[in-house]
Amino acid sequence: MRRATLGIVLLAATVALAGCTPTAPIPTPSPAQIAGEWRHGSDIVTLNSDGTFGISGMPKGVIEQAPVADGAAPAGPAEQATGTWSIGSGGTDVGGAPGVHLAFQSPAKIGYNSGLTLILSDATPTQLYVTLGRPDSNVRYTFTKK
Repeated sequence: MRRATLGIVLLAATVALAGCTPTAPIPTPSPAQIAGEWRHGSDIVTLNSDGTFGISGMPKGVIEQAPVADGAAPAGPAEQATGTWSIGSGGTDVGGAPGVHLAFQSPAKIGYNSGLTLILSDATPTQLYVTLGRPDSNVRYTFTKK
């Protein structure tokens, strides 16, 4: 009886694991691959090769990563900001995908944020995105390089 139960448990585990395919990590891009103009409609994030950036027209709700209702646009006024950027980990909420960290200098804060991380997607062409709401919501505000 024990042997049969163990066999069933092992078979179930094997079947469950057979459907799991490990995903390769998203490679960390070079600064040259990231530098340039990124757009979401009329919202622009310009990542300069000297490590500075400019944001034009990004809704405050995106910077605050506020949840949005299905089909709704992020809330808040269109924000402008400048500062510095660097490439690093996107954190555990996105599986450690590389991110572009924006550190605000002018203004020093937008709402309660002194910066924002744009996560690198594994899409082709390359995209950067912000998750709106909970990290597992899968509601993304996506920027594509021009």
